[in-house]
Amino acid sequence: MADEILTGEGVALEVNAASVIARAGAWLIDAVTTGVVLLALPGLLIAEIGVDRYDPAMATAIVYALAALVFLAAPITVETLSRGRSLGKLVFGLQVIRDDGGPIRLRHAAIRALVGFFELWMMLGGLAFVVSMLNDRGKRVGDFLAGTYVARMRGAKATLPPLFLPPELTGWVQVTDIRPLPAGLALRVRQFLARAPQFPPPVRYRLSLRLAAQVELFVAPAPPWGTYPEPYLAAVLFERRRREQAAYDRSAPRLARQLAGIGDLPFGVPDPD
Repeated sequence: MADEILTGEGVALEVNAASVIARAGAWLIDAVTTGVVLLALPGLLIAEIGVDRYDPAMATAIVYALAALVFLAAPITVETLSRGRSLGKLVFGLQVIRDDGGPIRLRHAAIRALVGFFELWMMLGGLAFVVSMLNDRGKRVGDFLAGTYVARMRGAKATLPPLFLPPELTGWVQVTDIRPLPAGLALRVRQFLARAPQFPPPVRYRLSLRLAAQVELFVAPAPPWGTYPEPYLAAVLFERRRREQAAYDRSAPRLARQLAGIGDLPFGVPDPD
């Protein structure tokens, strides 16, 4: 199942939900890694504690500590810090993301790990496999509860077309006052312009009218009489970005001069290096 996710930079990424086979392969790699850790850690702990102090009570404590560390603490930490990528997922080019396309947080990783202990380890992956086969995104129970799914990120391509300035509006944008647009509105307009050819003509026209009415609150004067809303939106976004780039270019030399001496010590004190 292909999804289009709009990032915070206004870039649309096409991602595909990972197949059940790919997820199983990634989990198998993680399971082998977990097994190696489970086999190696007890010996290291016994060597550290000492054989003479090792007794059944100590063995029980070690078993519970290892279970909590390997099956809960480790996957929660890894998925949180890597934003949804374990060793197996890195090998297969997979990543856990939220249903809205954002990166997962500690809460999502914790729910996935807690539920995964039962559906992946206690049930040997049987429940996870059956549930994953019954939905388009291959989500297991932990994904449903956490609001996440595993996507294939390898090879994702940016599909947002570049902004353009309609020639008939070149003179108008040069004398136009464009106030800062809300970030959400600017992203919606960019997303609409990228997807406009996919909409039926009546829907496309209604959406462009609705967005143009929202943008008009931040633009003056109005465009020339008879301008269609879609070219109007394209011209506003193009000119907005051009002015932001021009402002950055003007400030870049001053910023470079300020940063040039940022490492110098004040009052002519020589650098000890």
